[in-house]
Amino acid sequence: MLLVAPSVRADRITDAEDLFRRAKALIAQDKYEDACPLLTESYRLDPGMGTLLNLALCHEHVGKTASAWGEFRAVEQQARAAVPPNESRAQFAREHADKLQGRLSRVKIVVPSEARVPGLVIAIDGEPKGEPLWAGVPVDPGTRTVEASATNKIPAVMKVKIDDEGVLAAVTIPVLADAPVATAAARSGTGTDLEAVEAYAASRARRTTGFVIGGLGLATLAVGVTFGIAAIVNDNEAKKCSPCIRGSADASASDQATDRALVFANISNVTVPLGVIGSVAGAYLVLTAGPSRSVSIAPMTSKTSAGLAMSGLW
Repeated sequence: MLLVAPSVRADRITDAEDLFRRAKALIAQDKYEDACPLLTESYRLDPGMGTLLNLALCHEHVGKTASAWGEFRAVEQQARAAVPPNESRAQFAREHADKLQGRLSRVKIVVPSEARVPGLVIAIDGEPKGEPLWAGVPVDPGTRTVEASATNKIPAVMKVKIDDEGVLAAVTIPVLADAPVATAAARSGTGTDLEAVEAYAASRARRTTGFVIGGLGLATLAVGVTFGIAAIVNDNEAKKCSPCIRGSADASASDQATDRALVFANISNVTVPLGVIGSVAGAYLVLTAGPSRSVSIAPMTSKTSAGLAMSGLW
């Protein structure tokens, strides 16, 4: 970063200097309308006092009296604050500003008591103006845009045309209408409706997950029970010819039944616990997906049995 920052700064100064030279060439040809935008951009890139003074002179020539007046005042302050102070430049800027003082046009902002609401902001051409300025805001000639806005209110936009110098144009701010509730909630980004929708969506997702897990658990449990029953049936088949004569058909059938019973029993021993766990987990997710998740599961034991107790409120 230490190597990049100076390069970026140098590029801005280079661009600003190029714009300044081009603007001066246009001024030499009395093309002030074309030169002013170049000086504005040059000052943005490199806010030097000399550029600001030339911009003020340019605006003075094109009739932007308010802009020029403010810029001359800024140059005067900067020249006096310089080390050492530049008195000649300060005097030059002050003389030009004084000559423009009587030519300034202003917009008077009138705000009736019924239009004063909390958070009221008055802006002229997009620039907020504090209440101390409302008695007469200096503006350039032309069509100016006055906007009044406030919290949870619909903004009011008015146009005022300044045809000449030294004009005082009054603009009365109307009573701002209330903004729709939905609009106010959308602007704030926090609304009870949005929170309710999010909570409902989360609840549905939790319930759906519970049904899926619970369904798989019940299916697995059913498979385990089926294989358990099959193991019992085959075990009974194996015991029908006990004791069996070695080498006989009955002995061979008994051995096969025993093998099947062992396989089925092993499958049942694995799937039944998995099915129970899945079923309980699914039921818990479904039951706790409601508006009130005050569900508790606690062990319950007695002299003759043991289990789990579930309680909740839905």
